[in-house]
Amino acid sequence: MTLFSLMGRRQAARTAVVLCAALTGYAAMAQNFPARSIRLVVAQAPGSSADALARSVATKMTESFKSAVVVDNKPGANGNLGMDLVAKAAPDGYTLGLAVPSVMTVNPYVYKNMPFKPLEDLVGVTQTTSIIFGLHINPKLPVKSVAELVAYAKRQPNGLNYSSAGVGNLGHLAGELFAAQAGIKMTHIPNKGDTPGLLDVMGGQTDLMFAPVPSAISYVRGGRLTLLAVASRKRSAAFPEVPTLIEAGLPQVVVEGWTGIVVPAATPAAVIAELQRAVNASLADPGIRASVEQQGFEIVGSNSRDFTQFMKQESAKWGELIQKSGMKLAD
Repeated sequence: MTLFSLMGRRQAARTAVVLCAALTGYAAMAQNFPARSIRLVVAQAPGSSADALARSVATKMTESFKSAVVVDNKPGANGNLGMDLVAKAAPDGYTLGLAVPSVMTVNPYVYKNMPFKPLEDLVGVTQTTSIIFGLHINPKLPVKSVAELVAYAKRQPNGLNYSSAGVGNLGHLAGELFAAQAGIKMTHIPNKGDTPGLLDVMGGQTDLMFAPVPSAISYVRGGRLTLLAVASRKRSAAFPEVPTLIEAGLPQVVVEGWTGIVVPAATPAAVIAELQRAVNASLADPGIRASVEQQGFEIVGSNSRDFTQFMKQESAKWGELIQKSGMKLAD
């Protein structure tokens, strides 16, 4: 036996010992997890549909873990502020983030200076819900179908104005996609959130808005907005009489929001598995399921691998549209 082969065997043995110790440590961490309260960062304002979902899930997780799961709202910079906190947190499972499309799959293409890399610095735990986006119009517009809306838009010298929750928001991209596929002119009027944008539609400042059905559901049921179509592959359970844009002749206009739980990328797999189990158990609760579906969400409850892959696919899809449009933010 040569000196080099002996040294190689010793190095391999040391590596095996270190690896075994690490795996044992991770297993012990998962077995004792959680040992203290967990922080669930929501990068949207209190009272938003995402915030309501997070608080429902956090309540059930608290019961499951017998340790507090505390929602911490950190809105700002189209979600970057809150998710940056999660990305830079210790990878131990005690800081979670409620992820939405804008921050995970859109912002990297529209912000010049991202404080973190969403799909590198964060990893999925589970996709919690799918969110149907609706095409909401002012009830005073003289149209009753998507075809009539398109024809009406083409008759207007300056086209139509549409609201969004902000530049780079999924509703903004939906408007761009709709205008391109329908062959109409639309001017984007960004706002600071779904509710202000919808209020502009109701007040007549803008003509329409692509917004999550949960955000507009009370206005639609109250007659202050008309839900003309949904931008999903199937009709909404909350409004089964409303057609999809696919049915309306625009098969490329599929825009579905979503929510999910993410953690720092270096979080041990065993801890992620514990979090996934607790979150998905919360989503399976009949009370939460009924409440969430009544608001226009659809329960998903996936695993870490599938959710992470899904986010990568969504990033590629919207990245292509954004790059073609030349959409950019200043900072």
